[in-house]
Amino acid sequence: MNWTAIVLLTAVGLVLIAIEFYLPSLVLGSIGAVLMLFATVICYSGTGSRYQTIILFCVEVALGLGVGYASIKYFPRTALGRKMILAKMQTGASAPAEPVKNWIGREGVAQTVLRPAGMALIDGMRLDVEAESGMIESGSPITIVAVDGNRLVVRKLG
Repeated sequence: MNWTAIVLLTAVGLVLIAIEFYLPSLVLGSIGAVLMLFATVICYSGTGSRYQTIILFCVEVALGLGVGYASIKYFPRTALGRKMILAKMQTGASAPAEPVKNWIGREGVAQTVLRPAGMALIDGMRLDVEAESGMIESGSPITIVAVDGNRLVVRKLG
């Protein structure tokens, strides 16, 4: 039996599972799990013993859980972990102070051609807006007539 291949496949699988915690894609972790299962298949084909295969599988599961725990617990303390993980609260980024519903009726000027979406200057802020219908030329006065989620719907004045 090729114990070197089994140990190598298990080790690579564990490393891929650990990486999956910080680069989530379900690909690396899945490949790692498949490599570890392949190691158990090699063990069974080499020994023919269900007992040894079950023991190897249980060891791999325990190692997988241990590596997952260790990567969550200790990786953030490493130099690379400190670079990857946000440690401080972000400042300067916040939600609007007033509800968007209060924007209905405000007036501004279309900064780009709205076909139907574009940019407008409203209350000194450059905002993404969408024309209620048709196209609105750049520089046209507009008013906000509706708010649909984060979408500001505008109508040409006049």
